[in-house]
Amino acid sequence: MASDATLFGLKGFSHGATRLITVLSPSGISAVIERLTFDPGEIRAEIYPGILPQYHEKVRGGVDRLVERHGIVVLDFPAWTEKKARFGASIYS
Repeated sequence: MASDATLFGLKGFSHGATRLITVLSPSGISAVIERLTFDPGEIRAEIYPGILPQYHEKVRGGVDRLVERHGIVVLDFPAWTEKKARFGASIYS
């Protein structure tokens, strides 16, 4: 079982075809925001109440560096869906 400190991510693409990662924590959105640091020259964050935060790549390799720096566990879509269901509403706090 993952600890509350574990961050999970789902990689994807924005409408503009840039790479992004959506990140969740069993401890909620606030835990993700507090923990993730990044270079704003490499990453653009989209953070809105009640929506899991997305980190958009501005410079090639930015998402991969973010994942590596913070030990984000990258999941495929079925595993991502399972984590969201298992953790429930707590991921949105």
